[in-house]
Amino acid sequence: MEPANDSPTSQHSDILIVGSGVFGTSTAYHLSQSHASLRVTVLDRAPAPSPWAASSDINKIVRADYSVPFYMDLAYEAMQYWTDSPLMSRFFHQTGWVALDEKDSDLSTRIRKNFRESGRADASADITLDEVKTRWDGVLAGIDTTGYDKAYTNSSAGWADASSAVEAMMAGAVQAGVHYEVGEAVELVADVDRRRLSGVRTADGRFFTGDRILLATGAWTPWLMSPLEKALHIPEEDSIHRQIQAAGVCVAAFQLSEAEAEHYSCMPVLIYGSKGEVMPPTAATTTTTANDDDKAQGERFFFFKFTNSNTFLNTTLHPDTGQLISVPAPDQRAVPSALRSESIDVIRRRVPAILHNGRVPDDWRICWDAVSPDQNQLITRHPVSTLSNLFLATAGSFHSWKFLPNIGRYVVNVLDGKSNGPIKDEAWAWKRTWAGRGAHEKVLPKREFADISKP
Repeated sequence: MEPANDSPTSQHSDILIVGSGVFGTSTAYHLSQSHASLRVTVLDRAPAPSPWAASSDINKIVRADYSVPFYMDLAYEAMQYWTDSPLMSRFFHQTGWVALDEKDSDLSTRIRKNFRESGRADASADITLDEVKTRWDGVLAGIDTTGYDKAYTNSSAGWADASSAVEAMMAGAVQAGVHYEVGEAVELVADVDRRRLSGVRTADGRFFTGDRILLATGAWTPWLMSPLEKALHIPEEDSIHRQIQAAGVCVAAFQLSEAEAEHYSCMPVLIYGSKGEVMPPTAATTTTTANDDDKAQGERFFFFKFTNSNTFLNTTLHPDTGQLISVPAPDQRAVPSALRSESIDVIRRRVPAILHNGRVPDDWRICWDAVSPDQNQLITRHPVSTLSNLFLATAGSFHSWKFLPNIGRYVVNVLDGKSNGPIKDEAWAWKRTWAGRGAHEKVLPKREFADISKP
């Protein structure tokens, strides 16, 4: 039974957003700009930027290179914010990128066809594999191009300071009137008589209600929804785990000296086919206190990030439902030795010099995201009539961070019952069948975290 709205433990909002990653943050910001009269609350287990969210990272790629035309258009729209918006432009670094294509892949061909047919200026250009090794002061001289047959550059692409940008956008939303609450959502409570989701209970016993409730809970969404689906006898074809699964990917970073950072900073973002990416060095500042005058001092660190695109599930038995569901492992920093070795092998193929004298990464993380079968986002009202006020904005599928500035505008339309146009509505809808090629196919998980973790 739910607490009454006037209970000290109950807090009511016009719109309750659960989760403060890309989708929750962007939606909160756009609501603050277009629906200022509404009470909007964001609930997350941590202050922004939430360290558990896939959006919290050293840096993320910003690019419009898509084989799916509507995502290319959406990314161009986002890039307009990244280059022109006073809120976002300070976080964007337009370094360009270089992408290598495997011999059996037509991905770059399809991407560049979209550029040519878009009517926009085409910032891409062919580059030979030998030129990849000699340009940018020879930073990529040691790259292994075995299995690759072509490459191209795109000068419009780059990267952004990930966590800082999310933090700034949420700060803008809060400044405009959005309420931010820290609490771990542990239960979704339904009001069966009123055919709606009553609210969300937190681990500390508080209860948050909303006229409209948006789950932007990313990789944790299927685990959180499983008990609710069981209680409401929701049929298997409408189960959330048919729409998305939690998938993990390994991220490694080296802490660089200033001289090393200067050396590697001339490189663009490197897309190593389907194997992962290399990001140019990113500066981070930590605050310390000097002993002599007790004044805050900033110390700069530089991180050189590598990703490994070989994703995996973490299928686990849900204790309350007996359902097998992939869920993020509790410790993102616990990276098994086998996964570290695999990642180092891929790093060696890209920038072998960084591993000189047995050097290994200084920072490891498993990034968890919600992945859909076609890698489209899930931005929709729940299809079951007994959950008429429940909406979802999730399924980043490891390619949605770049849409931080603009994706929330489309989520707001869904919350308001407005169409985003037939192409977006279809791509982001709840689906019972799946067809066609995906938007980011290389991220589909093909193995289990438990198998990688075996001694």
